[in-house]
Amino acid sequence: MYEIEEIKSVLRRLGVKTSNQGYHFTAYGILLVLKNKDYLAFITKSLYIDIAIEFHTSWKCVERNIRTIVDSIWKTDNIELLIEICNGTHTTRPTNKEFFDLMYHYFEKLALEKKSDNETNPSDCCSKTGLHCQQLELLEKKLLSLQEENRNLNDTIAWMHDMIWELLKTTK
Repeated sequence: MYEIEEIKSVLRRLGVKTSNQGYHFTAYGILLVLKNKDYLAFITKSLYIDIAIEFHTSWKCVERNIRTIVDSIWKTDNIELLIEICNGTHTTRPTNKEFFDLMYHYFEKLALEKKSDNETNPSDCCSKTGLHCQQLELLEKKLLSLQEENRNLNDTIAWMHDMIWELLKTTK
């Protein structure tokens, strides 16, 4: 779906310094929101907590550092990118929740643009190789299935990591 490096690239283009701890919190938070939009409904009770667990800190530290990042982004020199992300709708600094919502919609828009760029005309399909379009479609479905399986495995690994972390915390 999305790679953390794509998210970090956008943050850097917005002037966020990689040395700022909030940079990593924000990038990871955007990734979580892109994986599950429900985080936007419960930003304090779920998103900040999951980021804090990942980075072994408190949710208050996460909230403060992300707020600092949003402040710095709002003062960026790359105003064109900021306007594109906001669709020209924000004239004042957004809240953290509004910022994550803006980033969610921005990355969804990018994904739609990528998808439309990658679509081919069915009449051009496989003209050089002689393969039937149906075979290509089956391979594409298999690839999508494997990508979904990979995401599920990554989610399981993350869950196991969280469980181990919790067990370690309780045994100390």
